[in-house]
Order: sequence, then C-alpha cells, then structure tokens
Amino acid sequence: MNTNESRGYVLNGSTVLPLGSTPVPPRRPHDPRTVRRRIRFRFLGFLLTPVLLGAAIFIGTWMLSPPTRDLEILPGAAVISIDEQDVAIVVYADDSRPGIGEPMFQHRAAAIRLSDGETLWDQRLNDDLGGEAMALAGDSTLVYVASDEGLVILDAATGNIRAEGTGVSGIGSDAVLAASAYGYDLETNAVVALTGSGAVLQIPVGTQTATAADPDVASRWRGALSASAFLDTAALTTRVDAATGPDGTKVEIESIAEAVSRDALVITSPDGRTVSRTELVGAEIIPLTGPSSRQGVMLETGQFLEGDFDGIDLDDVEALLEAASAQASAGSAPATPAGFASGYVLVQHRESVNAERMLLSSVSVATGEIVDTVEMGTDALRAVTGSSGTTAVIAAAPESWQPDSLRVLDADGSLRPVEVGQVPWWVAPFG
Repeated sequence: MNTNESRGYVLNGSTVLPLGSTPVPPRRPHDPRTVRRRIRFRFLGFLLTPVLLGAAIFIGTWMLSPPTRDLEILPGAAVISIDEQDVAIVVYADDSRPGIGEPMFQHRAAAIRLSDGETLWDQRLNDDLGGEAMALAGDSTLVYVASDEGLVILDAATGNIRAEGTGVSGIGSDAVLAASAYGYDLETNAVVALTGSGAVLQIPVGTQTATAADPDVASRWRGALSASAFLDTAALTTRVDAATGPDGTKVEIESIAEAVSRDALVITSPDGRTVSRTELVGAEIIPLTGPSSRQGVMLETGQFLEGDFDGIDLDDVEALLEAASAQASAGSAPATPAGFASGYVLVQHRESVNAERMLLSSVSVATGEIVDTVEMGTDALRAVTGSSGTTAVIAAAPESWQPDSLRVLDADGSLRPVEVGQVPWWVAPFG
C-alpha cells in the first residue's frame, strides 16, 4: 500500500481518499501548441512593452508641446465696439497654422475681446504669400478688412465672410484688388473704395452696398487711395519724443547724455509744473495711432505724402517731396500718448546702456512711477485704443523677432499678455 497525504492512498489499483476530502482532478497533459503559443505571447510582450511605453511618451510630449508658431501681426489693426465691449480686429500673416489641410501661407483676421483676451473668431482671408491687409472699421454687425483680394466684409459675430472682392455690391467687377485702394473715413463713419474706373465709392459702416461718395469724401480720398501693391503704414508705426494729453499734460523725452542714449521722461502738468522726471535708456513714447482722413497724395511707390498739394503737378515727385517737407517743418498737431485715458504713458526703452533687449513700460501720469515693465523681442509696432478706453500694444514676445502678440494695459497699469492666432488644443499638435 502506497500512501500520499494529499492524494490519499492506493488500494488494489484504486485511489482511496480520506474521509471529507475533495478529490484532486488529474493533471491534464500539456498541449505542445498551447505551450508554444504562451511562449510567443510572452516574448512579444517582452519586446512590445518598451515600444508601447516609448510611443506613449512621444505622443504625450507631442500633444503637450505643440510646434513653434511663426506669425506676424500687421500694423493695420482696429478696435471696434461689440456688445459695448472693446474688440480688437487683428490681421496677421501665419506661416505655421496647425491643422490638417491648412495652407502653408495665409492671411487671417481675428476678433479678440480685450477685457479677457478671448478670441471670438479667427477667419482666413486668403492663402497668399506676402501681400497686405488692414482692418478698416466695424460695428456689432459687420467688420471691414482691406486686402490684396479687395475689400472683405465679415460677420462681426461669427467672422464668416459676407462679401469680398468683386462680390461686393455696388463695386462688382470694377473692384481694385489692392489693400491700398480702401480706407475708412472718420467724418462720415464709412468705408471708402477706389474703383478700377477711378471713382471713389463709400459704404456706410453696418451696410454692404457701395454708392457714389459724397463730394467732400471723394475730395479727401481721391489722392490717398491707389492701386499700388504697397500699403504705406508708416504713420501707424511711428514713435515720438513728445506727446500731449487731451487735458494739456505734456510728455517729453529729454536727452541727458546722447552718446550713451541716456534720456529722461518728463511729465509736465497743464499749468507748467513738472510732475516727474524719470531716467531711462533709449526711450521713445508710443503714441495713439488710428484711422484718420488724411489729406495728401499716394506716390506710385506706395508712399503716402501728407499735406495740401493744390497747385502742384502730381506727376512732379520732386516738387511734392519738397512741399511735404516744408509743411512738416511748419509743425503738426501733437501726438496723444497711448494709455493716457487710463492714467498712464507707454514708453519703449532699453534695460541699460549695454543691454540689447527692448522693454515696454507703463508709467503713471500722476507720479511718474514705472508701474510695470515687460520684455519684447523687438520694437513695439503700435498702440490701439477702443471707445471704452482699453489700450493694446502690438508687440513681440521675448523669444520672437517680429510682432506676434498683444499687451493690454489694465486699469492697475499692468501689461497683460494676449495670444494671437490661438488654436484648440487638439489641433495644435498638427503643425
């Protein structure tokens, strides 16, 4: 008799189990195919685990670190009022738009609410390489943008294109496909357009149909509009050494040591009292620049000469330049410092004599104190202000070499960054 503690004992060839025990099922013979299959699965798992882990790390990094954007904000921005809030209409060139099927080169217009930086819409205008575009005007219903595809009229709520180019009612096939052929007449609150036949038309803001311009409007704009491929934006991107607030407060840059670009920002009250004197390096005042019905003439080069040129042959470029220079020397209306309505002056300067990086600072008009300073990759492009008094500066991020973001001046004097060209997070990796 052979006994076994776990299996009982064998008696006359039969297995006898202890009382109350559970029979143990006989062990099944191993199937060679099953064994080989298990070995294969374990081997594949051993090989694939690091591959899958690496892929997960790569995808996670790809999703969380989208490619670097390459966009440039153009000078022609405007601030309009939508639902009683200041909304910046920003036009920009984008050479790195993420997304499947997106053109490599394109011009876009984006509506950005300045109070919180939210992008309300972002619409592609065209897929041209180079070219010009400028936001002209708008209201709560329509937005008007001049481009090298002609005038573009967009829905203010959605950004959808209502009409463009030869499809604009009242212009049709007579449309000039150049951004320089369109402007905004401040006095009549109307968009003006030069047609291929030489006529000047106007479109009241909020409407979509062009009609013949009033005689005064046509006279103001006939020499300023052209079919030139070049859009003169020099008047929008200027920086000044002196500016005057609406109440008569003067803001001036005085040179202390010209050889080392050391300056003083001097703020003088309307009664002539010096409020403050702040020393800076390479300082320039950023003025408010916006739409204006400028009197002048557009040269074939795309340069706009501002002034009164009655009695001068418009084909005599030398005479025009001499007259423009003489009128400029006679003086012009002082610039208004950007941010003044909020109690600040915006100044561009350098950190020190030996520093190359450019800084943007908000300076209190009341005390001359520098409230906030941010770094820029290059010169500030321009400042725009809405009817509610919100001011935004088109500037370059510290790591950028061209203007690609906004800096909004808040009530406390801080310069809040606002991104332009935002895309949803699930689109960003597809760059």
